[in-house]
Amino acid sequence: MRSTLKLLILTVALMLVATACSGGDDAAMTTTAFGGDAATSETTSAAALAQERDSAEAEDGDAAAEAPGNATSDDAAKTNAQAVLTALDLADLGRSIIFTANIHIEVDDIVVAGAEVENALAGLGAILFGQETTTGENPRSILTIKVRPENFDDALNRLAGVGELLSQTVFADDVTDRVVDLESRISTAEVSVERLRTLLEAAANIEDVVELEAELVKRETDLEVLRGQLRTLEDAVALATIVVVLTEPTPKIPEPALELVQTGYTGHDGGTGCPGNEELTVDEDDLITICFEVTNTGDTALGEIQVRDFGLDMDEDDVAVVEGDLTVPLLPGERLILAFETEADPDQFTAPDINVTAMDEDGEPTRFQVQIEIDEAFLRIARDTSLPGFMDGLNSAWDAVQQFLGVIVLGAGAAIPFLWVPLLAAVAWWWRKRRESDESIED
Repeated sequence: MRSTLKLLILTVALMLVATACSGGDDAAMTTTAFGGDAATSETTSAAALAQERDSAEAEDGDAAAEAPGNATSDDAAKTNAQAVLTALDLADLGRSIIFTANIHIEVDDIVVAGAEVENALAGLGAILFGQETTTGENPRSILTIKVRPENFDDALNRLAGVGELLSQTVFADDVTDRVVDLESRISTAEVSVERLRTLLEAAANIEDVVELEAELVKRETDLEVLRGQLRTLEDAVALATIVVVLTEPTPKIPEPALELVQTGYTGHDGGTGCPGNEELTVDEDDLITICFEVTNTGDTALGEIQVRDFGLDMDEDDVAVVEGDLTVPLLPGERLILAFETEADPDQFTAPDINVTAMDEDGEPTRFQVQIEIDEAFLRIARDTSLPGFMDGLNSAWDAVQQFLGVIVLGAGAAIPFLWVPLLAAVAWWWRKRRESDESIED
């Protein structure tokens, strides 16, 4: 029995040494993201594979040696699309590598693009493992595809032609050490299970049978867990995974904008001289024309345009259309020129204002706020300080007469509601006189 135990311990030790010597070299990790025509890459060295194994445990006479150590590989080796062939060469040299890729493609229609993806991968033995499609305001389709590693690079090239490639990230995870470790642990566990089965067959009493059966169930469970982990790794190595994200272009939010430029010049010509000067200096009572240049600087049509200038006592009915049409929407890039003719008054000033509504493609009003930029003219009006002439005196006298008559009319208008008061007083006075007259006759 002691010779058998020593032989078993020696066998386990040799297996542990062989596992430790089979560790793989460090791999390189590169992640590349593509956006339009620009590409960026980041490369870091993969951390050394960490291995943790428990020492063999021997039980006196009744238990066999066991090595339930755990080996983990937290840092995976990653490569970009250009290094995929190199990774495949490593696989040909006996390396176990898991290839995965994430691709974001912008297409016009995600439903049509889904069929194009299937056609693009035809002949490569690709398998659609999952699909999640969402329609509505932000359409999106996520496809999970499996291909053989030797077709991985070709599949990526074909998928890039489905639409506009927004980003692509490729990973290569070298799991050779994990596979070797799991195989070693499975072998050790199988030996331990077989040993327990032999001891169970030779058990002479019920207590030993119960104890051995419980231990056997535990170790068989651990063995199946290890086998499941190995199968998962082998399946991942056998088929590369490509996750394709299909999206449609995001609708552009309309940005309506408008620019109003006010200029002016002397004289009245129906607005022919518009646009005028940005700075205008005139004398009092000079004839002037104020120009309003309205330009649609946004990306939507503009309608219901109303131009006013409260400083000049002007409203929309006082302007003349020189260029354009106020009855139709003003399209992006188009302009509208309006003219307002008046006399220079030093008590007035320029204060332009505009109301406008953003329109949709059908010419219907929208709720989008229009960004308005107003550049008003610098208008300077010199007050007339010369001595008044005959006509000035006549005009002043006529203005005084008008004001006097206006006061009389105003007073008459204010007195009309109270005309019943003197009328009532006159009636009361007449009634009193009549009674006095009647009383004197009686006396």
